[in-house]
Amino acid sequence: MMSDNESNEFKGSTYSQQIEKAVEKGKHSVHMKQKERQLRKKIKKMSRLKAFLSFLLFLCMVACIYGLIMLPGWYLREDAFSKPDGKTIEIINNKLVPVNILYNSLRELKVNHVPIFIMSVNPVKNELMKIPAIKEVYVRRYGFPARIQIIVREREPMAVIKTELNKIPVAFVTTDNIMVTNKNFMHLAESDSTLRIIVKNPEFRRDWTVQRVKDIDKIAKEVEAYSGEKVRYVDMRNPNDVYVKIESTNIRLGVLDSLVFERIKRIHTILPKLNSVDEKIKFVDLSWDNVNYLKLQTEKDLKDIKKEQDKKEQEQKQQQ
Repeated sequence: MMSDNESNEFKGSTYSQQIEKAVEKGKHSVHMKQKERQLRKKIKKMSRLKAFLSFLLFLCMVACIYGLIMLPGWYLREDAFSKPDGKTIEIINNKLVPVNILYNSLRELKVNHVPIFIMSVNPVKNELMKIPAIKEVYVRRYGFPARIQIIVREREPMAVIKTELNKIPVAFVTTDNIMVTNKNFMHLAESDSTLRIIVKNPEFRRDWTVQRVKDIDKIAKEVEAYSGEKVRYVDMRNPNDVYVKIESTNIRLGVLDSLVFERIKRIHTILPKLNSVDEKIKFVDLSWDNVNYLKLQTEKDLKDIKKEQDKKEQEQKQQQ
């Protein structure tokens, strides 16, 4: 349908002019459609080019990530556990357990060919947790160069069991109720806060248990509470005649029966009287119920003490 203006123009123009105008409009319409077609082709080409460039960029990123992951700095040596050098596998915070024992426990582990940041540390933890003196294990992983740092948390000894006062312990009991008897862990088991229990030929499965050590520790704490002095050791070589050594003297408790705590309560009334005694005291006897007395040192006792001291000095010189 033609508009009013076109109708007026059509009426006022000759036939040839109308034909020319129609041809010009047709050419213009074809030209516009060609431009539109060309524009659509360009848009398609640009879209394809963008998709291709995006694909190339993705491939480059994958290649870069793969190349980065494959760098040697991410991988542990194959013999990192079998031949430890102290750098690739570093163990810190161990005091009771010697480092060579820790390394030996990891010697059979195999190194998987995976980057250090995805390497499983559970096999390391599981092997070290087999050692009774180890309480917890933490593992840190580092790259460039690939290495791991193992932080061990050891159990804290509550009491040590010894056959002689100046010898290395034969066992110790930890604060979380674990008894350790491995001789390799005994060198650093003692500290100022550790209770020393002297025994004779201990049988750990039959005579000495964690509960028995805890009972003796409770008795030692009672002695410290009523004496106001630190317990140096508990002499259990004769279970029916037990002695407790404190800073100022020896205390004879006798049999550790149900009345031992009642006898311990008498300590605070006896110790102040020791300064008024001119002679040297061998021990304070609390082995009898309701009876207290002081045992004085004889010349034979003094000679035995001197002989014991000389023996200890000689042993120390031989160790040096």
